[in-house]
Amino acid sequence: MKTKIQKNGDQVTIQLFGCLNFETAIPFKENLDSLLTGGDEMQVIFDFSGLSFVGSCGITGFVQTLREFNGRASRKPLYRNVQNEFKRIISAFDASNSFEFGDNALNTAPPSLKSLLDN
Repeated sequence: MKTKIQKNGDQVTIQLFGCLNFETAIPFKENLDSLLTGGDEMQVIFDFSGLSFVGSCGITGFVQTLREFNGRASRKPLYRNVQNEFKRIISAFDASNSFEFGDNALNTAPPSLKSLLDN
C-alpha cells in the first residue's frame, strides 16, 4: 500500500493506493503519527478509491491504526470511496462508531466557477 498526502489549508487528504500488507503497516502508522505532531486542528479525509481489497491480510493492524488515529485527531476524520468489503470489516472492529463514511472525495472539492456564477 502507498499513500499520497495532500494539504490544502486546514484540510489534509490521504489517498491510499494498492493492497494492504504487513510491510506497509509501520510506515503508514508513522505517516499518520507525523500528521498529529504539528498540533494543528485539521480535517483529515481518507480517500480509499485506489485501495484494493484482496483478503484479510494486514486488515486488523490497518483498522487498529485508523482507530488510534481517529481517537487522537482533533476533528473526526472522514472516509471517502470506501468499498463495501472495507466498510464491513471496519464496522466489525468499530464498537465506538469512530469512523465516518462519506460518498466520495469530490464532495470536499471547492465549488466550480460555473456554480459560483450561477448564484
